[in-house]
Order: sequence, then structure tokens, then C-alpha cells
Amino acid sequence: MKLAQAVRDGAGARLYRAAAIQRPTSWSSDEALALEQPITSYPEIRAALECGGFAGHDAICSLPMNACQLRCLSVPPGTDHERRTIIGGELAEEWSELRHPMEFDFWEMEAARADRGTDSYNVSVLAASRLWVSQLFRDCRKSGLDCWSIDGVPLAMARAVALAGGASGGRRALAVDWGYSSVTLCVVGDERPLYSRRVHGCAFGRVLDAIMRSFDVTLDEAQHLADSQGLAAEVEAPSCASTQRAITEAGAEPIEELVQQIRRTMQFTEAQRRHLQPTAIWLMGGGASMQNAAPYLAERLEIPVQIWKLPHDTDETIGCATGHRTAIFSGALALSASAWRAA
Repeated sequence: MKLAQAVRDGAGARLYRAAAIQRPTSWSSDEALALEQPITSYPEIRAALECGGFAGHDAICSLPMNACQLRCLSVPPGTDHERRTIIGGELAEEWSELRHPMEFDFWEMEAARADRGTDSYNVSVLAASRLWVSQLFRDCRKSGLDCWSIDGVPLAMARAVALAGGASGGRRALAVDWGYSSVTLCVVGDERPLYSRRVHGCAFGRVLDAIMRSFDVTLDEAQHLADSQGLAAEVEAPSCASTQRAITEAGAEPIEELVQQIRRTMQFTEAQRRHLQPTAIWLMGGGASMQNAAPYLAERLEIPVQIWKLPHDTDETIGCATGHRTAIFSGALALSASAWRAA
């Protein structure tokens, strides 16, 4: 559970407060989580508020992608109401046997005119059970927060890359949210998610589990090894090499799956949507805190890889968000900064 608060700093943003609270039991990476009885987040929200020194009571939240359904659909032009009706009708049969109603929203995938014949998808649809939406609202209210919006992870990822200056002037970037229990890949540009997919089998939690087994350590100790030692890369001193090789070998399966999923995404854009071909990768989420994650992936993928960080951000006063650990709060900070649009 990550909470972040942004403040304006000139024309940009600065991380003002941040807190990360480990859940007693991690989110399941199984698709069934989206349809299960919601799990309260009140204890984690309350704990984060108590230790983070946050100001104010307004909040904007997002549900983990494990608790959501992501779809790409072909929807003809029309008013917002007309298109919502079409999407609802398209998904009605799929949702007809569910015990509880679903809530959804959509955004344009913005296909280039020349590429519209390559496939018919033109909108992304993100849906969640009304039970999850209501649970998150109640958790916030019980914590003394006024949750005025629930946003989608791909939308927050796109804004986070924009805040970091990673996709402007028509450039496209691939944002990779390497989370503990879920991985989301999102081609972004002009503060918008243009193509999004959730991938399986390569969550950062699987890497930490492998380190725990290999080194016979606790979860906290595995996280420390990942942060301080990390993956084998030429940029590190030889004294670190043996530990890094052991970590790389331990986490080889989920790390290799992540590499393959990123490659498949880039092969798809190159073959089907050339105008979305990314020129760089921005890594965020828990996996971004792993030492040498960027050079390791850059070498394997042959494309520049950046760890998410705000430009000119030199404030090291927030202990849980120093160095590469700032990337853990990318989405939460983007949610906070979205309040400026409503001001």
C-alpha cells in the first residue's frame, strides 16, 4: 500500500510526503481476485497516514490491476453516452453471471489513421467490481479521507512518465510497472496511455520469493539484497559480482519472462502500430528499486531503460523514497498531482 503527496515546484512536481506499508498478505496475482470478496485496506491506509505526516483530507486512489479487468474493444464514433452504452452491451454477456455489477471507464487508444486497418481495437476499457470500488471508498472514509476519484493504473503511469519528462513532443515510451504482485506494460505519449496490457508470471514478488528460497532469508532481507546488491551487470565492482550472479540466477525465471513480455509488446507495436513504437523504457514499481535493474534490462532489450524519477528531484529527506525507491511511488505521486487539474 503506497501513499504519496505531491507539491508544485515551479513548473513541475516534488514529492512532499510518502509512505509504503507492507500488507500482511500480498495481493493474489490470480485473475480471480477481481471477482472475489474485496479485501479491506483500512489498516494499511491508517498506518501510512500515521507515519507519513500527510496534509489535508482529499484523496484520489487506484485499485491494483489484479483487481481490475483490462480490455481492448472496437467502438464506433459517437457521444460519450452512446459509446458507454455500446461498451456495456458488448461486455454484458461476459458479466451476466457475476453476482455483483461492474463499473468501467474507457479511453481512446488513438490509432494512427494509416494503421487503422491493422486491427480494429480503438479503445481500452478498465473495469472493476462495484464491491471493490465501494470497499476502497469506505476504507478512505473510515481513515478520515475524502476519496473523490478512483483512477486507472495505466492513466497514472502515463502521467507519471510525463511528470518525469519521459514522453513529450510526440515521443513514445514504454512504461513498465514492475509491481510486487502484478506487472502492467503501457505505451505512453502526451500524458496518455496509448496501448496497455497486464502480463503474468513475472511479478517482482516472484523474484523476492526466489531470493528468499535461495539465500534462506526473510522477505525484508530479500528486499535489502535486491536493493543493495541486485542483478549482475558490468557497471558494478567485482567484489559484488558473486552475490549479484546468485541473485540473478535465483530470479532468472520471472526476470526472463519480464524480458520476453516487453519484447512481445515492442514487436507488436513495430508490426501493428508503428506510430506507437517506444524509444525508451521507464521502469517503475517495486522492481525498479532493484540495483542494476536498468542496465540489466537495457542490455537484454537493446533499448535505453530509465528508472522513474522526477527531474531535478534531490530531496533525500523521505527515507522510504530515497534513490531508486522513489520509483515505487510513481503512480501514487501521479494520482496526487492530478488534483491540480481539478483545481
